Amino acid sequence: MSQRREFWGIRRPDGRVGVRDYLLALPSVVCAQQAAERAVEALPAGVALAHPVGCAQIGADRETTRAILVGTGSHPNVRGTVVVGLGCEGIPAAEVGAGIEHIGAPVAVVTIQAAGGVEEAARDAERMLMTWAALPQERTPVPIDELVLGVGVIDGLGEAGQAVIDAFRARGGQIRELPREEKGSSEALTALAAQGVQIIVEQCDAQHVGGHPLVPVVRWGYQPELASALADDWDGLIGDRTPEAWVDWLLDVASGELTAAEQLGAVTFAIGRRGPTL
Repeated sequence: MSQRREFWGIRRPDGRVGVRDYLLALPSVVCAQQAAERAVEALPAGVALAHPVGCAQIGADRETTRAILVGTGSHPNVRGTVVVGLGCEGIPAAEVGAGIEHIGAPVAVVTIQAAGGVEEAARDAERMLMTWAALPQERTPVPIDELVLGVGVIDGLGEAGQAVIDAFRARGGQIRELPREEKGSSEALTALAAQGVQIIVEQCDAQHVGGHPLVPVVRWGYQPELASALADDWDGLIGDRTPEAWVDWLLDVASGELTAAEQLGAVTFAIGRRGPTL
């Protein structure tokens, strides 16, 4: 029996491959959140991320936030990013934009103070996003070895869960994990997504429900007694399909099929804190 080794992905101009196609308004600081949200109001594929940081951070704490913002803004599931700043924040929008540009992803920078206010900055950001929205993006066949699967908490899935991961790797797919001590939180999910994984898999239980604004999150159930309580939150019991059938379905997700979390709009973006804050 032949095994699928391709999916329908979105090839970016720099060669990266996305499985979703978003236009991102990324605030570099909490103060720019409102402008970012207004910039995407009229854009069907627009996403504005909300977070409470970007100011008065130092040392490892600042670097963590900067790295997450750069990794998120340069994600292959994003067609183009406008970084929106205030103009006096601790992590300047220009610094985040330069990091994204260095990776090779399309980016522009807007600051509220330079634009003359929130409304003006929002309009500037919207115009930039609309420029990218007008560019055609088509899905084309992509080999599975260009698909990176992020693995979150799957301990509860047992051997059945590990068998899916092994089957995915055996077909040529890439696997990326966080250290065990960093798993199990919304912050961990955000950090994993910022590494550029195109899909994330996790177990679904009372502690692990939800998704990410830019990356499809697959939630597999492993407790049949929760089937009625969390039926809308998961993508199926892990034992309902063979490992090979689940890999085929992951390729369907990579080709555009929505996960349960995506259908519900259950998304979370949370940046972890490290060390002191001024």
